[in-house]
Amino acid sequence: MTFPSSGCSTCKQRRIKVRICSKFQPHRLANLALQCDEAQPVCQKCAKAQRTCSGMRPPGSVVHIENSYASGKRKRPRGPRSTRKTELMSNPNFIFPSPIIDLRTQAITYYLNYHLQTFPDALNYSKSVSDEFLAVWKSRPECPILDLAISSMALAVFSNTQHHPPAALEASAKYQQLLRRTQKTILSLDEATVDTCLLSIFFMARYEQAAHESDFFDIVKIPSFAHHDGTLAILKIWKYHLSHKHPASNIIKHSRRGMIRSALLRKNSVPEWLHDGSAFGEQGLELEYDCISIRIANLRNQVSMLLKEAGSSQPASHEVIAAAEELSGDARAIDTALQDWMSHFPTEWAQREHTLPSSYDLPSRDFYYPIVFSYSRPAYAAPWNHYYAMRLLINSTRLRVINVSHSSFDDFACDLRSECLSHIQSMANGLASSLPFCLQKFRVTDPTGSSSDRDSIVLNANDDVKPFLKTNLTVWPLSIASGLGDMDFDQDLRFWFRDELSHLGRVIGDRVLERSDAIQWFEFDRD
Repeated sequence: MTFPSSGCSTCKQRRIKVRICSKFQPHRLANLALQCDEAQPVCQKCAKAQRTCSGMRPPGSVVHIENSYASGKRKRPRGPRSTRKTELMSNPNFIFPSPIIDLRTQAITYYLNYHLQTFPDALNYSKSVSDEFLAVWKSRPECPILDLAISSMALAVFSNTQHHPPAALEASAKYQQLLRRTQKTILSLDEATVDTCLLSIFFMARYEQAAHESDFFDIVKIPSFAHHDGTLAILKIWKYHLSHKHPASNIIKHSRRGMIRSALLRKNSVPEWLHDGSAFGEQGLELEYDCISIRIANLRNQVSMLLKEAGSSQPASHEVIAAAEELSGDARAIDTALQDWMSHFPTEWAQREHTLPSSYDLPSRDFYYPIVFSYSRPAYAAPWNHYYAMRLLINSTRLRVINVSHSSFDDFACDLRSECLSHIQSMANGLASSLPFCLQKFRVTDPTGSSSDRDSIVLNANDDVKPFLKTNLTVWPLSIASGLGDMDFDQDLRFWFRDELSHLGRVIGDRVLERSDAIQWFEFDRD
């Protein structure tokens, strides 16, 4: 580039194309008549004539005249363009960045993709009311209750899992709207609104779990239990007044099962009108399982009352001892019924046992034993996990009764305790061996079993499995296993169960489960 023979020498030395030189005084410049004498700090001839320096243009657009590119007479030549954008656009997997979306839409999208799904072949043992939400929501896209239900839940989970406090504030506002609208709808409950109300209450209970703030937990005062009572009331209205118009839907069936679990947690008896599972759509092995679950819930309610009576009168009266012996017999019968139920499992549900090679560096959080179980489909693990957990629960209950009905030094009582503890240990080991497969910590490359475990087992080191794949099969059995105190033979295993449940609580944004080590879920009050 060449500079004109006029103008500031400083600007010429710095080779600046466009620059307003501070040494010029634009208000004194005139036009282009005289030739510059190149005197500094200003051209003297131009200054005397009060004319514009021929080397400069008027102020506000000071560009050297002979720089045709800067003056706009010619376009600058352009170098080679970046091929990055062209390469991205030619890539079939390239996705243009989506526009910014609002927080609610972002939370719902995340919740639907990561938390509100289930296995394609999932059995009802691992399903809940939430598994039916999408089908109902698609059929009623303008339903305000369903919109508020998914919004409040999704925002609460998004806030907890993504550490986004503004989502919690919006979730609370949506929840309050949902609460008021649901209360009004229940007052005029009919066959068209039963499923909607049950879905709404389900998500409100889940919201309470996600939004819980206290570090102190009283199992009786967990906020979601109030919503469980609301679900029970709606099911009763349906049973006596609406069932002839509105047959049992999957939502009603899953709601009933949820109430049985609530009774187990709270040591309540199950209302008699809820006993007949066939009236709620249950059949086959699922109906048999729910009948056993109801028997366990009712037994635990009786044991809870017995322990309170035994604790108020020491030593225990003959009436208390006789009642305890009868309950012990009932518990043993239920344990036998669970074994019979398991013996009816179809052959495709069968477990396959693997011994992981000692050369594997197993993370302690994912594997408690080197022996693990696999299944031909993940869904088939659900009935096995429930079998292990429910036998843990009934044998733990029976052990508490034996301690009331027999002296600590009674040989017969020692045999009974040993029998219960043996069952508890066996079931705990079985559940611990089943969980890694459910959590997708390994996969089996040879389902036929023709190759060795070393060749067929592949560990999954990544923790990128979607939450619903982990939780649908594990949360309820883990809640039972981690909430029992009769595992003194292996406290480390009990703590391992608790750590797994707490981790899953963080994964799904459930603050109650996250602090599961502070809750004695299924433990009776100690004497």
